[in-house]
Amino acid sequence: MLPNENAFFGRWTMRGAAYAALLLGATVHPAWAGSFKINPVHILLPADRQITSLMITNSDTATVSVRVVALAWTQVDGVDVHSPTNNIIASPPIFSIPAGKTQLVRIGLKSRDGAGAYRVIFEEIPVQEPRDGQIRVTLRLDLPMYLLPKDGGRADLRWRAWRDGGGDLFVEGKNVGSLHTQVVELSAHSGGSDKKLSTNMGVVLPNSSRVWKIGDGPDLKVGAPFILKVRGPASETQTKIALDQR
Repeated sequence: MLPNENAFFGRWTMRGAAYAALLLGATVHPAWAGSFKINPVHILLPADRQITSLMITNSDTATVSVRVVALAWTQVDGVDVHSPTNNIIASPPIFSIPAGKTQLVRIGLKSRDGAGAYRVIFEEIPVQEPRDGQIRVTLRLDLPMYLLPKDGGRADLRWRAWRDGGGDLFVEGKNVGSLHTQVVELSAHSGGSDKKLSTNMGVVLPNSSRVWKIGDGPDLKVGAPFILKVRGPASETQTKIALDQR
């Protein structure tokens, strides 16, 4: 499960403004961002359905134009891979929403073969004319889309950790289940205390693995067992593992 709609929207708006400020340095020109919100912010497609719908609301004071782009989402060697796909159909693929209005967008599949995952991206099309000399910061919302298995599925994570030749610590979650799962935080319990490893949120897709690079800390000894605590959006699991050397 992802953060709620308002938190998700606010995070992307703030990131866009911060990025613009970084690019512009000390310029005195103000920046502004388009304001559209999407419900729901994560797309779950049950096994008996080929199509779903979302509502996009324009909370700006001017018309906003949006295009929809879809990417296939897989994980290779513990890393997210996004690649072009023609299996997703968005209707409409490009649209304009007047101020204060809402647009219905349908997302469907050309074909379906079991579970899978995609990224559905809603990109604001920049307005050519500046607004009162202001600099335009456009919005881009990247939503996950999950194809659910017939029985609803369940995640089944297997964990391991190692240090490489340079001393960096890595943690890998391998999902041998049929449902994706989200990881919010990783920590290690060793020597009577908890050591935070990562707050880098990530999803482990079914029959896939994801790797978190932790770096040179904390002080965990190769060969010594510890308790890996994995916090998700709603619960925490604990797994006893030993740190390997690669």
